Amino acid sequence: MKKGALVGLFLLAWQPHSFAMTLQEYLKEVEKNNKSAQSLQVATETAELGKVAGDIELVPVLTAEAGYINDKSPLSQFAILGASESKTTSYSLGLGKKFSTGTTASVSASAYEVENTGISGPQAAQFQKFGVGSLGVGLSQSLWKDFFGHGTRLRWERQDAATAAATGQFDLQKKLLLVGAESAFWDYLYALENLKIGQASFERAKRIENWTRRRVNDGISDRADLYSAQALVAGRQLQLVSIEDDMASAKRKVRDYLEYADDKALPELTGNISQRRSLSSMVDGNGGGNRVVALDAYLSSLDAKAQSLEARETEDQLRPDLVLSGSYNTNSVEPDMNEATQNWTDTDRPTTKVGLKLTYPFDIGAKNAAREAARKKALAAKLQSERKLFESDSSWIELNRRYSEMSKRIESAEEVSRLQSSAAKAQTDLFNKGRSITANVINAEEDAGVAELNLARLKSEQRKMEAQGRLFVVIEEK
Repeated sequence: MKKGALVGLFLLAWQPHSFAMTLQEYLKEVEKNNKSAQSLQVATETAELGKVAGDIELVPVLTAEAGYINDKSPLSQFAILGASESKTTSYSLGLGKKFSTGTTASVSASAYEVENTGISGPQAAQFQKFGVGSLGVGLSQSLWKDFFGHGTRLRWERQDAATAAATGQFDLQKKLLLVGAESAFWDYLYALENLKIGQASFERAKRIENWTRRRVNDGISDRADLYSAQALVAGRQLQLVSIEDDMASAKRKVRDYLEYADDKALPELTGNISQRRSLSSMVDGNGGGNRVVALDAYLSSLDAKAQSLEARETEDQLRPDLVLSGSYNTNSVEPDMNEATQNWTDTDRPTTKVGLKLTYPFDIGAKNAAREAARKKALAAKLQSERKLFESDSSWIELNRRYSEMSKRIESAEEVSRLQSSAAKAQTDLFNKGRSITANVINAEEDAGVAELNLARLKSEQRKMEAQGRLFVVIEEK
């Protein structure tokens, strides 16, 4: 017997049980499990990576080449010397990089060997076989379009603004998801509160029915009073069935946000539906600015900034360019390639080159259209942003007005609920003393139940209204 009791206690200790979860823990669990939240996180990381990838033109580039040519053409460069066949083996290696200052630098090394068949004569003998080696360095600098990195800095500014707008858009979608999840949280707590109230109302109705039945059996009350009490019980039971259905729907909604499988225990959500939170406490960026704006309006302003920078970048790309370039190469010519590469650092016979290159695109229709399209796109984004900010101010004022109005309604509902509960209790006491009729007790009980449910509903709506504050942000007004 003792062994069986111990086994029973062991199994009981290992039974799965649900755990309590606060609002913040619930929202973190939604962020962790919900596939939509996960996809938005990945999209945010992708946008950040795209910003880094914008500097692909600044990465160093290594080039390597090896080649072999067998030329028997009578028009080859050595055919005039009598060569019937020319064989060339070549190798080259180079490294180039563009810097953010608009400067392009490169270093290179090359070597090749030429072997000609059929060349004769003492003056042409040196061309029968020879090798050439060369080391070189080159520099170029834009003096107009990308003057000391002007174009690169402009691109960086545009990419920063575009990335901020993109990541902000994903953040907005994530917050909309969390607002929906929080609404489901408060709907669940309201349904739970509603269920408790419904069960308590049903039990009170049962007690009234039992009391009335005893009075009818004792001949004190009419059977009509018993029918009224039974109708009250039936009505409360029907109401309870509807409340249980609402409770099941609320549970399903919470489970869907958490993406829990049906066989996984749903945690016990805990929260105070009566505890108020100020709207300003729900807004991001408190203390960092002096103007509260809707997040979508703030994102619209970031997009307008990105479009403005894109228009400037387009204008810059269509400008003429003047590039100053220079290069220096050593030249080593020896009987073969191996000897040429050993002496390719010789600076006795260098090749030096300095050049200035002008590129000027003419102002034809396509160029003007591209410039004007970018300007108009930026202007449209700016006007849209101004409209969004105007609507945002109105939305914030309206949300605060509605919240204040809801607070007044809750205060009135609390008073009504208190008075209706007191009236129902007083009617029940009078009924027990035989100084009230059943109809009065039933009516008072119904009024108290309705008042209590209405109060819980208003509190739930105010909690969901507070969650709307997540969709606003504080910015520094310029």
